[in-house]
Amino acid sequence: MDLKKITTNSLIIVAIIGLAFMSQQAYFKPIGSNLYQQGSRYLIEAQNWFKTNIYPKLSGEVEKRGEEVKKEIDKQKNNIAENIWQKIKNYLSQKFSDISGTEVE
Repeated sequence: MDLKKITTNSLIIVAIIGLAFMSQQAYFKPIGSNLYQQGSRYLIEAQNWFKTNIYPKLSGEVEKRGEEVKKEIDKQKNNIAENIWQKIKNYLSQKFSDISGTEVE
């Protein structure tokens, strides 16, 4: 590995451990509380933006493509069921053929 990656990863690990340690100290409780409130505010804004800008576009596409996907899934299920039935039928006919001594087609 090159030295740059090792140094970068080490610094990131030290920063995470430092944040975890400081977050447990009583002295930093007001700072953490403020950060949490700001973060939750941004999260609410992001959710609202997603609901107004992204969700309507996605839901329209899902409705268009959903029916095609459902048809394809049904088709695949029917193919699987038919293949399973064919294999069971072949197995049973082979067993009957072995027991009776005749050729079954």
